[in-house]
Amino acid sequence: MSTFSILTDTACDMPYATAKELGITAVPLKVTLAEKNFSCKLSTLDIGNASFYDTLRHGVPVKTASPSIDDYIRYFRRILDSGKDVLYIGFSTALSGSFNVATIAAEEMEEQYPNRKIICVDSLCGCMGQSLLIYRCVEKMNEGFSIEEVRDYAESIKRKIYHWFTPDDLNFLKRGGRISATAAAVGSVMNIKPVIRTSPETDGKLKVTYKARGRKLAIAKIVEQMSQTYDRENGGTVFVTHADCAEDADLLARSIIKNVGNVDVKISEIGMALGAHCGPGTIALFYIGK
Repeated sequence: MSTFSILTDTACDMPYATAKELGITAVPLKVTLAEKNFSCKLSTLDIGNASFYDTLRHGVPVKTASPSIDDYIRYFRRILDSGKDVLYIGFSTALSGSFNVATIAAEEMEEQYPNRKIICVDSLCGCMGQSLLIYRCVEKMNEGFSIEEVRDYAESIKRKIYHWFTPDDLNFLKRGGRISATAAAVGSVMNIKPVIRTSPETDGKLKVTYKARGRKLAIAKIVEQMSQTYDRENGGTVFVTHADCAEDADLLARSIIKNVGNVDVKISEIGMALGAHCGPGTIALFYIGK
């Protein structure tokens, strides 16, 4: 039995059944929708994903927030009191302040548990990219790697995890300050679908790589890039996620299998904490690159 547990946060968007199977616990991010506060758990908000995205389409204001220091302390303490050390793999610091909050909480816990280990790893990932990193780390943990060895492994591969996504509604990127109001207006009129990525070269930051005319061309560009950068020997399973656009996710998955080869593709949903920023209709792809 391992002497440590892996903890994360719900920005990973890991399906609840998968997290339960792997023994992963996630600290919930927070969502405020129409002035009502929700805890964004892996098992989705009380209102459900479809209702959440429907609400966004109607222009209802939404905000997100990191877990508090007290939230992290509660989750750290639960693991420490069970007799195990903690390896926390958190949402990218390039996209959120939640990891910094977690490290403050970890320092406080280290004072109370001086003989225990709390190690924090900035994943430089989000959504299923973060889950992909966690999944690989769980494999190493189950092989008997120590907490330090799993940390080192995570640090060695996290910059190899590619994130590609394309939103459907540019207004959500505008609200998040990712693009200007002018760019959103012009792009919407011209049916521009930006193809955005994080990768080894971006250190977890978002970068607009292409501005495709239409959804199908954006999907084709994503598949084209995967065919050039996917690690066919060590890449394993790839993940497609979507924000209430299952048909487009299926199209992307079929295109990957057709153009890249015999790849195991799993499809899941983008959770509310990230979906609030990218908007309904977003599709994304995550894999380990060369």
